[in-house]
Amino acid sequence: MARELMNPCGVFANEDMPLAPRRSLAGYGVEKIVIGLHSNQKANADLFLDNIQELLAERFDNVEFLRGQKAASVPADFSDEFLNRCHMVAAAFGD
Repeated sequence: MARELMNPCGVFANEDMPLAPRRSLAGYGVEKIVIGLHSNQKANADLFLDNIQELLAERFDNVEFLRGQKAASVPADFSDEFLNRCHMVAAAFGD
């Protein structure tokens, strides 16, 4: 007997967007590159960002890291410092 399944997320639209352009760390023309590391505080998200920070710090001398976080169930509310200082951001979420 066939069963009809319902998507619990409801009906939603998905719009395909191109990836952001990739740039090298040398392309910013500043003495120190600030990389934002943003976590939604789910399991292993901070561990993932810790590893990214360690790898980038070993590879590049001119980087500074600025950490940000948000609760998993709410939209991010970025501080002015985070928005104004970061040249790029890596976001992580876990589960």
